[in-house]
Amino acid sequence: MTGEFCAAHASGENWAAVASELADQLQTTPLPEQALAFLYVTEALSDDLGSILTFLRSRLSIEHWTGTAGIGVCGSGRAYFGVPAASVLIAPFASEDFHVFEPLKTDADVDAPDLQKAIDRLQPIFGLVHGDPGAPQTLSTLGELARVGSTYLVGGIASGERGAPQIADRVVDGGLSGVLFDAKTAVQIGITQACTPVGPVHRVTEGREGIVSTLDDRPALEVLKEELNSDGSENSIASGRYHVALMIPGSDTGDFVVRNLLGVDPHNHMIAISGDVQAGDAVRFVRRDGAAAEEDLRRMLTDVQKRLPGKPRGALYCSCVARGPHLFGTESREMMIIRDELGDLPLTGFYGNGEVCNDRFYGYTGVLTLFV
Repeated sequence: MTGEFCAAHASGENWAAVASELADQLQTTPLPEQALAFLYVTEALSDDLGSILTFLRSRLSIEHWTGTAGIGVCGSGRAYFGVPAASVLIAPFASEDFHVFEPLKTDADVDAPDLQKAIDRLQPIFGLVHGDPGAPQTLSTLGELARVGSTYLVGGIASGERGAPQIADRVVDGGLSGVLFDAKTAVQIGITQACTPVGPVHRVTEGREGIVSTLDDRPALEVLKEELNSDGSENSIASGRYHVALMIPGSDTGDFVVRNLLGVDPHNHMIAISGDVQAGDAVRFVRRDGAAAEEDLRRMLTDVQKRLPGKPRGALYCSCVARGPHLFGTESREMMIIRDELGDLPLTGFYGNGEVCNDRFYGYTGVLTLFV
């Protein structure tokens, strides 16, 4: 990897204005002779993604691209929501150092000859993926790709009511697309949660799919009400601030994935969540709030800096649509915290419908990848 990372972000009245501004910003310094470009656009530009890609490829003379559309996009110290906007990161990777793959729509696609040849060549330990929220099989495909490639994956699920296109050297849709990187690619990864526990870990003693009947041999709804009543803040189930955390088996850090609390059955004392749960699973209730989100974001940034061998060269940030202004008060507050802690480095990213870290889908999280 030779050359420097560079980034740009912009908003404007239409796709042409945004793309032109991005190109102008990026061409103020010499671009690497070989590179991989990351491109994220807001929902307002999702229909124009092909036009933006064609324009930028022509202006910048960069062949390989990856990216997607989200409710919001971000750059260093800045985020955009509800307006036509885009963010780009140019990474100085030689073409033999990565492999861009088109959407994997079934587990069998992971065994495709081209992908297997790339895995054998790169021996990847890191990859970036983008998924289609309308493709439920993406969950199993993610796990299969991580397993077959022995690869730590980051990324996110596209978002937007107008569709969820992805970029894999061209505009594509469906499944799971992305990039696998050569084993020598050095990164540091951090994940931050927006939720704080409101009670202890419980064992599901009766439950199936998304229905939890009993926790620790007690009615699940009874346990939930007790813990919400003891919580010192707004404790209404209907507030939308309370969720269920599924504990990750074998984690020595108490890691969990958050799933929405969909509803309760007061007659049968059961609760319903947006995730599969079975008897024996470990769960706990959590509360989502801005104070917890900022505290954990700063904790993650401090932790990842301790692991850095030097100043990071570039960054990717995949965050949840429920973060941003919903948790931090203003649309750019989250990104300003990252810039304050890490400095003004080339960064791009987006706000999606779910975040990927390792071989799992998360919710309400931010996943930061630093290239070192």
